[in-house]
Amino acid sequence: MLLNSSSHGRALFIQLARMGDLVQSLPAIEAVRERYPNRPLDLLCSAALAPAFAGTRAIDRLIPWNGAQWRTWADQWSHDPIETLRSVETYLTAIEAEGYDRIYNLNQHARGHLMAHLLSHHPVETSHARQADHGLSPWAQYLRQVVAQRGENRVHLADAWCGMCGVRPRGRAPILDGQEVELPEDLSGIGERKGFWVALVTGAGDPARCLPPEVWTSWIRAFLTQIDDGQVVLIGTGQEREAAQAILEATPALLQGRVWDTTGRTTLGQLLTLLGRCPWVIGADTGPLHLATAVRSRAMGFYFARARVHETGPYGDGHWVYQYATQSQPDSWPIKESIGLICDEGRRAAPGWSLWKSHLDRWGVFFDDGSAPQAKDHQRAAVWHALSPTLDDSVAA
Repeated sequence: MLLNSSSHGRALFIQLARMGDLVQSLPAIEAVRERYPNRPLDLLCSAALAPAFAGTRAIDRLIPWNGAQWRTWADQWSHDPIETLRSVETYLTAIEAEGYDRIYNLNQHARGHLMAHLLSHHPVETSHARQADHGLSPWAQYLRQVVAQRGENRVHLADAWCGMCGVRPRGRAPILDGQEVELPEDLSGIGERKGFWVALVTGAGDPARCLPPEVWTSWIRAFLTQIDDGQVVLIGTGQEREAAQAILEATPALLQGRVWDTTGRTTLGQLLTLLGRCPWVIGADTGPLHLATAVRSRAMGFYFARARVHETGPYGDGHWVYQYATQSQPDSWPIKESIGLICDEGRRAAPGWSLWKSHLDRWGVFFDDGSAPQAKDHQRAAVWHALSPTLDDSVAA
C-alpha cells in the first residue's frame, strides 16, 4: 500500500543509471517530496554523480553507490563469504540501520533490485508493490512496451517515473541551486567575458549518439563567422579529449581563440558552473545536455540513433530538439538552421529533420512541432487516466 502523507517512515529513491537518467529522475523526486513533505527522503545514486545533487532541496541525504566496492565483494564471496557478509552488513547499517519503509526503485537492473531488497524495512514494499501477475507495475509495463515498439508515445520518461511513484508531474522543471565552483584559472573567463556563449557537448554515453567531430567543426565555423562576439565552450570527459582536439585542429586559426576546450579538465561541480554560464547548451541526447536544463540554461538537442524527443527530450519549457527522421546515422545536419534558431531568426526545420519545442502542463513536459494546437494533445492524458486511475490532479489516492 502507499503510505499516507503524515507518515514519517523513511523513503529511498534508487537511481543507479547514468547522468541523464539521474537528472530526469528529479521531477519524480520533487513530486514525491511535495506529496509527502514530512517523510524523510534519501537518494541512492552513483558515487561519481552524487556531488552534483548535493544542493537538491528535495533530498535529505545522498547515498553514494560504489560499484567498484560491490564488484570486489562479489569476487570475494566465493572464497570468504563470512567476512564479505560482515562488510556488507556494516555498509548497510551505516546507510540506514532500520531500513526504509518505502523504496522507489527506478532501475530495472539487478543492482537496483538488490539494493531495494537489502534496504527495505518490509519484506519488500517498493514503488512496484501493486504489480501485475507477471511482476511489473502498469507504468513499468508501459515503458517496456514503448522500448519494444518505438511507437507514438508522448509521455516523457521523467513523467512516467512520476506515475511509477504514484504521483503526478508538478508542471514545472526542477532546478539545481548550487554555489558556483572555482574554475581553472585559464577557464575562469568563460561566461564572464562579454559575448554570446554557447556550450557544445562533444560526446555521449552511447557512442552511436556522438556527433562526428567534423560536424562540430562545421557548426563552430558557421557560428563564429556569423556572430562576431560568439564564444564556444567544448564540454566533455577525458574520453572526448581526442575528439575535441580534432575539432580544434580543423577550426580555422583565426577562430580558435574563441573556442574554449574544457574536455577532461573539470570536476562535476565545475561542469555545473560552466553549463550555468552558457545561455545555450547544444548536444546529443546525453547527460550534460539534461544537466544544463537543471541550471537554467536553454538546451538544444540533435536526436538520432534511437533517441526520441518525446521520451527523453530536455525537460522544461522553451528547449528545442531537432529529431532525425530515421534511426540511422544522419547524412546531413541542421547547422545553419540551429544557429539561426538560437540567434532568434525564427523556427526553421531542416531536410530530414523535424523541429520540436518543449512545453509544460499538468501532465508534464510535451513537445510540439508547430503543426497542431497544443490543446489537441490528448494522448498523454489518456495514458495517465488508463495507468493511474486513482490519481486526481495532484496526489495519490
